[in-house]
Amino acid sequence: MSQKKMIISLLQTRGIMTQSELAEGIYGDKLHTPNIYSALMFLVNNSVVTRTETHSAKYFLIGTPILEIPNKRNDMGKSYRDISNDIISNESIDEISRLVEETDSYGSENQLITRCLHRFPDNKDSDVVAMKIGLIDITNSTHLSQHKSLINIDELSHIIVAIPDIDTRIADGDPEIVNEIAQSNGRINLFSFASKYCCYHNRNLYGRDDYSILDTVLKNYLPRYFSDITRGQIQKWQNGFEYEKYNDYITRKLDELGITVLNRKRKFDHFIWYKNR
Repeated sequence: MSQKKMIISLLQTRGIMTQSELAEGIYGDKLHTPNIYSALMFLVNNSVVTRTETHSAKYFLIGTPILEIPNKRNDMGKSYRDISNDIISNESIDEISRLVEETDSYGSENQLITRCLHRFPDNKDSDVVAMKIGLIDITNSTHLSQHKSLINIDELSHIIVAIPDIDTRIADGDPEIVNEIAQSNGRINLFSFASKYCCYHNRNLYGRDDYSILDTVLKNYLPRYFSDITRGQIQKWQNGFEYEKYNDYITRKLDELGITVLNRKRKFDHFIWYKNR
């Protein structure tokens, strides 16, 4: 999805947002605020989006009554889907995961990833790794192509290949691998992509369930399901490359909920994504 479409989608969902809030909604952090300026100004100049004339301008879709839009960040949650009837149980996450696997898009793409990983399991050849990066990026919308000024796939593939004992460590569920991939060249935080790259290898190739994925949907909705976590705390773990703390948190919450089904972390991710996509 292009930046313009993502901006429109966010404004449709949340109403009114600053440029930095839009950047955080798209990329998971505010470091990319300048990166969306051109797309945002295109929408403004083409009368799709307008803005308030204040020092810290807020943007909203033209045709949306401004009086009906929340003007406080803490009120933005009012536009979220009501999750009060979402029951997280062994039965519910099993059922939702089955529905996800049966969708035309996810089901076939997940099978494609599985076939690819079984055919090219190792992370030793940078060309092979580049192919796997591209496949996971495209099917999971991690938008690596939008960060070419900070890192390209060839550079990232060499970074992954250079990680000591990477295949053994992913097979064993070593959480530190996520941080090592996420830190990449020190110019960009690839936390979300790294969690997915490790998760797919660990689950689809080795049949394990050691890694919890982090993406924008989980970052936005986990605090609505659990009162002991905030979006800010998740962002702090991401900014500090503290994947193990995030992964341990998911494990603990699944334990508290009594979730014991096979591949529970992957199915929990399916549940949150399917309900709130």
